[in-house]
Amino acid sequence: MSSHHLIAGDSPTETKFLHRNEYASESELDIRIKNLDKLVYSVHSALRQVSFSGKPRALDLMNDLRVKIKATDNKLRVAKLLSEPARESLLSAVRDSLNELEETIAAHLDVEMT
Repeated sequence: MSSHHLIAGDSPTETKFLHRNEYASESELDIRIKNLDKLVYSVHSALRQVSFSGKPRALDLMNDLRVKIKATDNKLRVAKLLSEPARESLLSAVRDSLNELEETIAAHLDVEMT
């Protein structure tokens, strides 16, 4: 799991890596989770309205992502209730999960995650 965040560079073939803050606040993590949830929900809703050959697989992927986003949100909720050092350990796991989810979504949906 990377602590990088992929963004587009100056040309279509150039990419840059933006290092994610290893100590992002809980509110920043919460915002990232909510944004991912909104994005995946929107794509899922759009996919349900159209017909194409790979629709079942695409819907399965969206459902899988929605479950992973919800699990990450639940981990963050639990982390907020814990004391140190368990709190930071779980927050680190949430950061890693978010980075992985963002990379997966960027790859599968061909979107730029900033």
